[in-house]
Amino acid sequence: MRSVKNLAIIPLLLFLVAAFTAAGSSPLATQDAQVGPYRLLLSFYSLPRVGQQLNMTIQSKIPGQQVQFSQVVLKPAPGTDANTVRASINPDADNPSVYDVNVTPPVRGQWLLHLTVKGSSGSVTGDIPINVAGTPVIPTWLGWLIGLLHLPLFIAFIWLQVNWRKARRDAQVQQEALQKPSL
Repeated sequence: MRSVKNLAIIPLLLFLVAAFTAAGSSPLATQDAQVGPYRLLLSFYSLPRVGQQLNMTIQSKIPGQQVQFSQVVLKPAPGTDANTVRASINPDADNPSVYDVNVTPPVRGQWLLHLTVKGSSGSVTGDIPINVAGTPVIPTWLGWLIGLLHLPLFIAFIWLQVNWRKARRDAQVQQEALQKPSL
């Protein structure tokens, strides 16, 4: 019985370690942009969706080129009926040439990330287009619930199979002991 519990716990722990370490380790999507003479790389760690915080980083695409970003706002593009949204921008704790940008777009549609870039070629203000998708068809928590619903059933099935085989083996050993002639 104890070994069955250990067998059930090991895959669960491996799954949890993989699930918790996979998120945020690499970007979900990247986008190249140009603001004046500066070529930039945007790395999205969460996809731009309505009402969900957009976590992304922005940095120079040219290695060794030091740039600074300031005055970042998310402006609605023509055709998107919304107001300008303030965004927070901070240098990344691990890499000072990378900046973390956090903003929550309130409306679906085309948006412009309006920012000022300062570097060796001077200070330039420009816009980077970002397409914000609508909310997911089903909530994220419900998707995970549906996806993981089979896991307890699978574990119960394995547990029942192990117990059934153990009981069958014990009955077979007991049957063989009864059939052995005594000396």
